[in-house]
Amino acid sequence: MFDLRPQRLIVFHGAEGVRREVSGDVPDHPSAPVELAALNEAQDVWVGCGDRRVFSVGAGAGAPVQAFPRECFDLTSDGDRLIGTVVDGARKLTTLFTTDGSGQQRAPMTLPKPVRASHGYGYSEGRPQRQSPDGAFLDTSPFGITVVEKGRGRVYVLRAGAAQPEGALQVEPGGEEDIWRAQATPQGVLLLLVINYRQTALLHFALDGTLLGSIPAIDDEDDDAEELIWGGAGVCVLDADRALLFVQDKTLLVSLPELQVLETVVGEWPAFVSVTPAGPDRWWVGAEDRDSLFLLTAEPGHPLRLHASNRPVIPGAPLMHVGYKTPAIHWAEHTSAPLTVSAPVTETWRAVVRNDGTACEAVRIRVSGALVGARVVDVSVRYRGQPLPMVEEQRVNVVGITAGLEAGATAELEVTFKPRSEGSGPLTITVEPCSWQAQAKEWQWDKEQPRVLVMTGHTASAQFPLTVE
Repeated sequence: MFDLRPQRLIVFHGAEGVRREVSGDVPDHPSAPVELAALNEAQDVWVGCGDRRVFSVGAGAGAPVQAFPRECFDLTSDGDRLIGTVVDGARKLTTLFTTDGSGQQRAPMTLPKPVRASHGYGYSEGRPQRQSPDGAFLDTSPFGITVVEKGRGRVYVLRAGAAQPEGALQVEPGGEEDIWRAQATPQGVLLLLVINYRQTALLHFALDGTLLGSIPAIDDEDDDAEELIWGGAGVCVLDADRALLFVQDKTLLVSLPELQVLETVVGEWPAFVSVTPAGPDRWWVGAEDRDSLFLLTAEPGHPLRLHASNRPVIPGAPLMHVGYKTPAIHWAEHTSAPLTVSAPVTETWRAVVRNDGTACEAVRIRVSGALVGARVVDVSVRYRGQPLPMVEEQRVNVVGITAGLEAGATAELEVTFKPRSEGSGPLTITVEPCSWQAQAKEWQWDKEQPRVLVMTGHTASAQFPLTVE
């Protein structure tokens, strides 16, 4: 099972993958790690959303989805138990808990007091750091589970099967544009910092705060060392002696605990990755926002090997529907079949739109295509039975603005084409929910601000071939 984003899953089952997405308005949230899990590891696999919603997918790509019975921020599995995090309204970690597969009874764990790390990369020692809580994300390795609070600079390590976390570190909090990944090691925790999406550091800490190793080395002033890991994409602990560091143009095999580079493999990783076991000395590697997987072979004493696994991916049933907090215009009735207009007879394209979301203040209807811009056809529109004045925009569009559409309401749309010459090409008709917003200008602060129409919500769009004979 391949979790690309909190609102999208790809389930690989045999030779084919199935994409399942969350429908509706998914709220914005901090970046969550890519999740990878194997279906044969459990009867049901629970997956955290990083958005206080979690769900499970049973065996098979099209199995029904079950929502977790109680709210939490993130969730992962640890053998036959589940580990989850709960955050408060400020997104600070309040509870680390364990539960069984039912998810009904939670057993909270005691959180240890974080130990300040002795040294690190790019630190401002001796000064308190500003915290910006952004949630508590979970990651796993063969040596335990990590809980990462990037915005508070905290990393907790829970060993497999343990009743309480073994320890926690306090380091400099990460900024909004930073990405953190952490993996438990036998000696402590491996922390990957991607600063402003580019500058990268890999740090290995013992849980007493001692720095065991770093890339680049803290005292290394060599510019080549800085370029070695420019643009980090992920980290993975393979075994007690080795870990992988993914950067934009290569994969580095490094030693534990001191982080010496053992081997370099050429490759491109423009997005963040995750790794999960696929058998003895074999792992699946998945990248964010991609449908493909890579099979990694990393036998001790042998070179690293990466093989692409380009399996076809088809759309599947939705994971869930979280509703709409904005206007959402959808087609209740429409056709995308080719339309032919023969002079001198006009042809009319008819549709019905429905607002499945909240009410919108205005509706903008746009008819676009080269035939429209070239005046091969004249376009007239009727909306809710009334003619809608249309004006030319950017040479290839005609646009009309009308009153808004209430929540749950439907409206009839008729677009009539009158031929003027001959031609063929694609035509697009869109219905956009909009609102009027003031356009502030600093030099006119003492005057009434002009209002502009801004699209707010989900747009209905239809495209079809148009031929004028």
